[in-house]
Amino acid sequence: MIILENESLKIAIDPDGCYVESLEFRGNEMIKKTDDGHKTHGGCAPLFPYANRIKGGKYEWLGKTYKFPTGPDGNSIHGFAKDRKWEVLDKADQMATFMLNMKEEYYPFDIDATLKIGLTEYGFFEKAIFRNNGESPAPLSPGFHPYFVTGSNWEIYLDHRPLKSLKEDQYFPSGNYSEFYRHFYRKDSHIFDDCFKYSGNIKVKGDYFAYLIETTNSDFFMVYDGKFSESRSVAVEPMASAVNSFQNGLGLKSLKPSEEMEFGFSVSIMPI
Repeated sequence: MIILENESLKIAIDPDGCYVESLEFRGNEMIKKTDDGHKTHGGCAPLFPYANRIKGGKYEWLGKTYKFPTGPDGNSIHGFAKDRKWEVLDKADQMATFMLNMKEEYYPFDIDATLKIGLTEYGFFEKAIFRNNGESPAPLSPGFHPYFVTGSNWEIYLDHRPLKSLKEDQYFPSGNYSEFYRHFYRKDSHIFDDCFKYSGNIKVKGDYFAYLIETTNSDFFMVYDGKFSESRSVAVEPMASAVNSFQNGLGLKSLKPSEEMEFGFSVSIMPI
């Protein structure tokens, strides 16, 4: 485990998955820990090379068909970088740098992912740079999965009205959108597991702390406050593309040979 800390913050990072296991601010839990060991049920996992689900795990690219490993529901979810051992390139008191080559049988693209995780005076950041070392374009749709501790209630404030992705079934988008609200909040009668098309700052307000989330090259985000949020947190997940973008192409990035792409987010924590 790699520990970074300063006067106010302490973050624990597991190189196995480049996974943020916990974050404390002045002794308070800010990122909810996982209770069952699953890296997308707590903490903050890197969702590379794609976030959320791919229907049936299959996708086509440049005339060839590939299939990611699938789970019990028959779909593939949240990529595989969270399940790989990352190389630690550098470690200082307040920042660490990790690297993973993402080439696999089901993702045969020579993509290096370099991820910097660091502390600031009042928060933390995760900055990824993807580089295509291969000779052909590669599909890419990264995301992150942080659970922000809020207490029993949360509110989200946005710079402008987002577009809510409408679903054709429980998980997958229809390709249509509806305008949503700049300000929305936890409801006892409703569970959020929704994708929004939006670029801009996101403010999450809880019972005792607020989080200002600033993103880079994130054109979508998910909000989840179901079972694994434990009624005391909310997952606000920056995403480069829409759900199932490897199939539907909605926001899917095509990384050209020798091209680099930056993707990430930073969080500032403010006591209320």
